[in-house]
Amino acid sequence: MPRLLLNFLEVERRRVCLYTSPELKGDGSSACIFPYRGVYSVQIMEKYSEPERIYAYQYKSVSHSLFDKVFRYWLNYAFRFIPPAMSANLLSMTGNLGSWFALILLVVLGDRVDLPHHRIVFALASFSVFFYHTVDNLDGRQAKRAGSCGPLGEFVDHWFDSFNVFFFPLGAIAAFPVIPLSWGIAIIILAGIADWLALREVMKTNVMYFGPVSTDEGIFVYWALLFFISILGYDFWAAPLPGIGIPPIGIVVFGVGLNFIYQIFRVLITYRFMGLREILVESLYYIPIILWIVATAPVLGERFALISGLLAIGFTGSRHVGDLLRVRLTGLALPRFYPDLAICLLFMLSVLFVNAIILPLPAWLLLFPMVVLFVDTAHALVLQFMRTARRVYECLGVTLFGTSPERAVAVEPVIQK
Repeated sequence: MPRLLLNFLEVERRRVCLYTSPELKGDGSSACIFPYRGVYSVQIMEKYSEPERIYAYQYKSVSHSLFDKVFRYWLNYAFRFIPPAMSANLLSMTGNLGSWFALILLVVLGDRVDLPHHRIVFALASFSVFFYHTVDNLDGRQAKRAGSCGPLGEFVDHWFDSFNVFFFPLGAIAAFPVIPLSWGIAIIILAGIADWLALREVMKTNVMYFGPVSTDEGIFVYWALLFFISILGYDFWAAPLPGIGIPPIGIVVFGVGLNFIYQIFRVLITYRFMGLREILVESLYYIPIILWIVATAPVLGERFALISGLLAIGFTGSRHVGDLLRVRLTGLALPRFYPDLAICLLFMLSVLFVNAIILPLPAWLLLFPMVVLFVDTAHALVLQFMRTARRVYECLGVTLFGTSPERAVAVEPVIQK
């Protein structure tokens, strides 16, 4: 009997997630009533501008990808090896291990041309990204098969993708120091802005559109590039071409940058500069990090300073993307200002000011503001993920690695080949 009672209270706890009424709280925060052993308590959560959005979730995917017309044959075969009962979110997280491993490999060993089997580094990185690319296309299929399609699955998928958006160009930048510092900074900033605007477009239309040349083609170009580096050799891609003085890898990076610029202006022009104010504010957060890269490069080493700074820029952009995802999927009020981030960046500027104007500082003290920023950003990202998972569980009863037997989430996938 006690077990039945606890099961009943658990079911009721899932069902009675209520939203703030004027009688409870008038500032837009959400409130959930939790029954536990017969006692109901109200826990005030975050501020939600559209708290009912989580129940009205819909997602459409329209794909005209050229690469997918060929890649799907491999996906159909690979899908046979996915256990039917496996969590789609767990599958998605497992796939992202490939992109993380590839980045670490390229950062640590990518420029080590002195290694006897240097080409193997790029072959392993290529396979790791290919593994990620495969799993990233299978997690949606698995979610449909397991009955776990919903806002949490989309959040997990796109939240991790926000890292990969800058992981891929950063891997090339780390492996080829011949790429100019200014190019490296520009490409990572453009990647973050393009990703944010792409998801802002999805928020506007509720449609994830893949054109003939889209994300799938971009990921394919990256793992194919790594593969051909392992075949043709590092020097072929790093040596400047006669007449233009730019190495082949520089041409590839430049082309990727042009693509990001095109995507940015396409969304801005199509939707009458929707999101322009937000991306301008986001860009202001990058200025202290750029100054830190330039100022510490002579002391810490240009490659170390550049990679550290680009990681900070990338993860900061992912934080903005994560909050935008939460706005669309859970109705969160979009944060206009990040006090913790502002404090970290002001501290960074203060250290740089002292080093430039008052007295030179030791290397460890110049590095310290970046360490503080990494810790703060990591903490913010973890909280962002956990709060989203908690929000979905409290309102829909869906766990991170499970499904909801009580409430089906409205999902309308549309695939056009």
